[in-house]
Amino acid sequence: MYIRQDRCRDIENTHDTMKCLISVSLVLFCAGYAKSCRCDGVPTNGCRSEYSILGLVLGSRSLGTPPNDERIYTVWVRRIYKEQRPISAIIRVRWYVGGHLCGISLRPGELYVISGNYGDRFFTTNSCLYTRPYNGIPPTDCSNIPFI
Repeated sequence: MYIRQDRCRDIENTHDTMKCLISVSLVLFCAGYAKSCRCDGVPTNGCRSEYSILGLVLGSRSLGTPPNDERIYTVWVRRIYKEQRPISAIIRVRWYVGGHLCGISLRPGELYVISGNYGDRFFTTNSCLYTRPYNGIPPTDCSNIPFI
């Protein structure tokens, strides 16, 4: 069987074009999917937040699947440091877990200073805001938080 030479070049060009398109598509997909957390400075208090509390994490509930899974934490508010609207004794804080989305992971039974913003149905926080285990706050930061 005889195949013309120009037909072979067309087939090779088509394969090269397809390889290029697949490569570019993969790069664009990965670039569009890759998100990362970038914080502007490390806060020493909750001043940039809409709320700041001292709270005991009572429990958590997972939502979604990794790497974009979220948690809803139930928190018993022990002290209010800052509020822009009323805060009840029990609140629900929702945020991502993964570090690439500025995620946090709060442990039930632990006391935290939690700072963040108000959402529609939940309070929110992230690793760029002042959310720290209460026992792990350095003495130099304690002077920046009222009433500690």
